[in-house]
Amino acid sequence: MLQLNPLKVECTLFFEENPYTFETVEGLASRLGRRTTELAQILEHLVTVSILEKIGDGEQAIYRYLQPDTFQFQREAIWD
Repeated sequence: MLQLNPLKVECTLFFEENPYTFETVEGLASRLGRRTTELAQILEHLVTVSILEKIGDGEQAIYRYLQPDTFQFQREAIWD
């Protein structure tokens, strides 16, 4: 049975809806009304599954959304 983590979904949706946002853990915590300690692990997981990109290290690390290349996918499906 698939179990979704509500905070992972919330973070993913935030970045999908704000695709040009560059944000630190602290900044995102402020925007979402969450604690940085609960967000840090979630953001690192989203980086490992290529939903977010992490730029830099430590508290000053910045996260941004990696938009899927849907145009490339559609083009390949049509031409192959």
